[in-house]
Amino acid sequence: MGFFLSAPIVFLANTVYLPFVISVIIGVPSAILYLFEVVIIITKWKDFNSSFFQLFIARAILNILNFIISFGQRFGKVGLFTDIYLQLPSWVLATIYFFGYYCIHGENIATTLQLFNRLSSILWPFTYEKIWRRFLPLSILLIFIIPLSWTIQTFSKDFSSRLQADNQTVTIAMYNNISKKDGNDNPAEYAAYSCVIFMFICLIINIATLFVYKTKVQSQSNKITSNGLQQTIEKRLTLYAFWTFVGQLLISIST
Repeated sequence: MGFFLSAPIVFLANTVYLPFVISVIIGVPSAILYLFEVVIIITKWKDFNSSFFQLFIARAILNILNFIISFGQRFGKVGLFTDIYLQLPSWVLATIYFFGYYCIHGENIATTLQLFNRLSSILWPFTYEKIWRRFLPLSILLIFIIPLSWTIQTFSKDFSSRLQADNQTVTIAMYNNISKKDGNDNPAEYAAYSCVIFMFICLIINIATLFVYKTKVQSQSNKITSNGLQQTIEKRLTLYAFWTFVGQLLISIST
């Protein structure tokens, strides 16, 4: 009995495995919830075809993709599939690196646009949806194109799997093509800075939204009618997007 109690404790106490276990415990339910919400939105598209939900779907795609791709680095850090990692070509490792940080930047932009969408719905309750419908294609382009400016250069680097001192765990190393020295570009640092900057932007938008709501909506609540169910779901999804964004910030800083 003592073995069955102590073995999991020893396993979790290992600094290599603990972050992996925590990421799985948090990430799997989050990804499933995102997928479940996307399925509901798509199957009930007539009720949830607003610009907010389309932005939500864009962010959900990036979040789920980021979670799946992240295992490309996490497996190596805990010593799984070591032999396979050591045989992977540079372009495969570059792809893992690229999508991991590409998704982070895309999620930051998508979260910010979602919060702007909620703020505009309070400022202009009768016209905001028409405005967002007009600029929605541009918003989608911002989400999926701008992150390339910070990540596309990843494919100009050389990558290799670096076996650690324990001869089991593997990390992905990035080099300049010419000198084979460690690359000067640090995608993890860029992602952390991006999360910090967008974190403050989102905080400002949330404060502005709360202020406008208190000063405008409450005094005009009898004049504005809306779909109560949809509005409630949108508020919950906004809070979910914001707090998962905080989690993304912590993950980026610890990367």
